[in-house]
Amino acid sequence: MYRRIEKFTDVWDGQRVLLSHVNAIQEIENVRVFEAVDRVLAYPAYSPKDLPPHHASHMDGFAVNSKDLEQASAERPVRLHVVGEITPGKRHALVLHRGETARILTGGFLPEGADAVVPQEFVRIEDDVVVFMHPAEPWQYVDVQGFDIKAGQLLFPTGHRLKAADTALLASLGFSTVDVIRRPRAGIMAVGDELTDKFEELEKGKVLNTHTWVVRRLVQASGAEAFFLGILPDNPSIFEKTISSNIGHVDLLITIAGSSISEKDVSSIYAENTGEGVYVHGLTLQPGRVGGFAVVAGKPLIMLPGLIMSTLNVFMFLAYPVLRKLQHQQPSFYHHRVRALLTETVRFRKYHNFVKVVWVSVEEGDDMLLCRPNLGESSGMSIPSRSDGFIIGMPGVKEIPEGSQVWVHYPPTL
Repeated sequence: MYRRIEKFTDVWDGQRVLLSHVNAIQEIENVRVFEAVDRVLAYPAYSPKDLPPHHASHMDGFAVNSKDLEQASAERPVRLHVVGEITPGKRHALVLHRGETARILTGGFLPEGADAVVPQEFVRIEDDVVVFMHPAEPWQYVDVQGFDIKAGQLLFPTGHRLKAADTALLASLGFSTVDVIRRPRAGIMAVGDELTDKFEELEKGKVLNTHTWVVRRLVQASGAEAFFLGILPDNPSIFEKTISSNIGHVDLLITIAGSSISEKDVSSIYAENTGEGVYVHGLTLQPGRVGGFAVVAGKPLIMLPGLIMSTLNVFMFLAYPVLRKLQHQQPSFYHHRVRALLTETVRFRKYHNFVKVVWVSVEEGDDMLLCRPNLGESSGMSIPSRSDGFIIGMPGVKEIPEGSQVWVHYPPTL
């Protein structure tokens, strides 16, 4: 008797079950701050000081006490003696007295006694005297101490993925290193007798192993390390041996293809026979309905179907949330999302009670973003190439009308 999927599991329920068997990584690494881009913070980061740490000049000009210039005008200019020069860096020991000014460059800390800066283009120089022809407002052209960051302020919470600007901020506050979560390790296996990595074998009827490279990049963009464990034939013993020898070195396993219901689909056969009481095969997700997962030796085994759109959808709805939870992040099924106007009606011919995924291109409109559906079969290799993200039709929805405002969900990369 042929195998079949007896019941399709609600994709949201399946996601919850899967995530309930995933624990955030507790191993912590201390890395140099500028090498921490794309790493995830292990602890909250609080500012140890104000930024700027002192009042600083916003312009090249002259530091003054604004009271000295209260009566300054073109008819009655005020002349102040230059008593020093201040450059960016360490705070100068200079004390400014009434009737004095100091040359100051952008970023230089105001000397004691100064409360304003007058840009150099607004003054006239006469030997060691500066002529001021306008009053100065207190704190004009001054970056006030702590205006940007206050001492003790929360900079980033646990689970925050650092971008380059974040590491620059941390460094400016004195962080030379940061504690980050060890990157998750994902083992990736492509399954199928027909697959090859060699272009010269295509003429012999082989199929190029393209999907691995897409999944590998998705894993890396999710903040994890991707380990390709090879192309596996449709052989249960080889499949089992590969998993057994690698399960101890990774945090999750991802199979590509072999998840359907034929006698050659070794991914689903292995998961059904080996899953530790946790086995889901068949999801209310279209494309992606033959995807699923199991738990093996305490680790998630996620089965991505072999057709590219199903591969992507099951990755986003199962693997991506797992990778996020492992890194102490909210386990969402998208990287970020935007609102956009649908440019044409999308009609669903079948699977009305499933979550239906439509990949779209996003472009700028006059007033808001537009999204254009890229329709086609789940095997369409050009669809992800033309797409930016995806929209979803919830169970019961038979069409999404043209002009609807929809959420476009973005993957971490494509």
